[in-house]
This record gives sequence, structure tokens and C-alpha cells, in this order.
Amino acid sequence: MMKQLDRKFEEIYDVSDYEIMTDTGWEDVQKVCKTVPYEIYKMELNNDIFLKCADDHIVYNEGKEIFVKDLKRGMSINTDNGLSECSFVENTNVKESMYDIQVNGNKYYTNGILSHNTTVVGVYALWYALFNDNKVICIVSNKEKSAKMILRRIKKMYEALPIWIKPGVEGYDKTTVYFDNGSQLVISATSSDAFRGETANLLIMDEFAFVPKNQAEEFWASNYPTIAASMESKIIIISTPNGMFNLFHRLYHNAEKGRNTFFSMKVSWQAVPGRDKKWAEEQVKNIGKQKFAQEFACVTGDTIITIKDTSNNKVFDTSIEELYENFLP
Repeated sequence: MMKQLDRKFEEIYDVSDYEIMTDTGWEDVQKVCKTVPYEIYKMELNNDIFLKCADDHIVYNEGKEIFVKDLKRGMSINTDNGLSECSFVENTNVKESMYDIQVNGNKYYTNGILSHNTTVVGVYALWYALFNDNKVICIVSNKEKSAKMILRRIKKMYEALPIWIKPGVEGYDKTTVYFDNGSQLVISATSSDAFRGETANLLIMDEFAFVPKNQAEEFWASNYPTIAASMESKIIIISTPNGMFNLFHRLYHNAEKGRNTFFSMKVSWQAVPGRDKKWAEEQVKNIGKQKFAQEFACVTGDTIITIKDTSNNKVFDTSIEELYENFLP
């Protein structure tokens, strides 16, 4: 999981007027990104569909997340035409820059294969629940389906743990997990009344910059006083930037300036071994100002996606590299 936090992008462009086909229909495209080079993994399905992507690109094995590097022949993969068996997967040992799209949700189709793009602090949430008794961990995201995805990832982590470290489970559904040590994980979409009246020991707010301004302010006003009343409660707010003049920006900016009691943290290019000021200056000369982000999967530029131009409702297939190049200055 931590490896994905270190993924870096050479350039990121804000996108408007386009939607992309996902497993839940058309979703807004928010950003299109170009990565630094990664080793190319190639997977093929028995219906002649193929995908070239990074090792930790996530696809779906009968609805369950799996890294491409962990695929085996015979596994059934979700596509836009149902399940198809994996017939071949290999590391090509070739590196090249890849591309990704940030969508209003977590999944979209690449070459007809359902792909995923997100990562969160689920490891910490699970650790906190396992090693602390009678704690309530509340997780909100900008959409309910995103919050459910976070909980599914936490469940996957729990299921992979050795038996001797696991507490028993008393409840295990799509929105809650109850352990027999009295701790529980609860998820919700971010709304004005989410968790109202709950006493959260740990509140995790995912993609908070993308919550509509009024909802974010109302959620914060209704939940912060309850959490602040406890000397032990914790709040973690994570998001990719989404401009200024929203609550996430205000909280983060004030944390940087020491105007509130939050600690600010961000991942920058300096976190990658071997990259120094000279390297950064060379990249700026070659490709322009560097922007870096996290929580995205990576596919090669020739990957086909289905796009709708919302200005005229025209639907067409394009490579992800061609979409990216449409926004080059």
C-alpha cells in the first residue's frame, strides 16, 4: 500500500466537459495525468482483450480487487462484457511513462477492463480498531460508494492477517464492521447529518476537498465539537487538492501556518530516492512545472477509454494519451 503513495506524476491537467464510462454509468473526468516511467506489465484475457499497465494497477477478480502483478492464469476478470479469464500476464521489463484519469469515483473501463484508482489510510484505521478496545472509527468520503470501497479495502487487509492477531468479528456488512473487542468501523458519505450524535474516537475524512462547500461546512460544524470534547479523539483529513476557498484548503493552509492544532503533511518529489534539486530543475526545463499527486492507478498511453463530450453529448473511444495531449499548452 505504501508503494502507491510514492507514485509521482510529471504533469496533471484539470479536465472539464468530458465524462468516462464506468461500471455505474457515465462519471465526470476531473484530471488527466502523465506519470514518471514505470515497468510495464502486460495482461491478456481469453477474449483477446489486453492491458499494459503498472505492477500495482488494480483490476477486479470477480468483483475483488487484485494487483495486476498478482494475477494468475485462469482468474476471472471483470470487463464491460462480463467476466473473462486471464490467459497471460508478464513483466515486460520495459519502462515508460504511463497515464491516468481521476474520476468522480473509483473505477473506470480501460480497454474494456474494469480498473481502479485510489488509496487511503485504511492500514491505520484497521490497526487502531484491532489494538484498541471499545473504539469507534468513522470514515466518510465524498461519495458513499467511495466510502464503501475504503471499508472493502480494510476488510481485505483484515482477512490477510494471521489468525493469532485477529479479534473475532460480530458484524461484517457493507457499511460497518464490529469486532469482539468492542471496536467498530462505520462508513458514510459526507453529509450534514453523517455521524450526528456519534462519539467517534477516530474520524477519517477522505477526499474532503471534493465535498460540496455547504455539505463540508455543515458536516464539520455538527461533528467537530463532539470529537473535540474528548482528549483522546483523532481526526485525519486526506484529499488531493481542489483549488482554494474550500474547507480542506482552509484547514490545511492554517495547519501549515500554525493557526490551528492540526499537523500538515504532503508527499512531494523529494520523497523519491535519487531526486534532488538538479533533477527537478532539469525536469522543469524539459516538460514544465512539476505537479505530483497520489491515489491513482497507471496505464500505458495506448489504452482505450470511452469518453462523452458533455458539450455535444458525442460518445467516442480514444486513447488516454490522446486525451492527455488535448490539454497540453
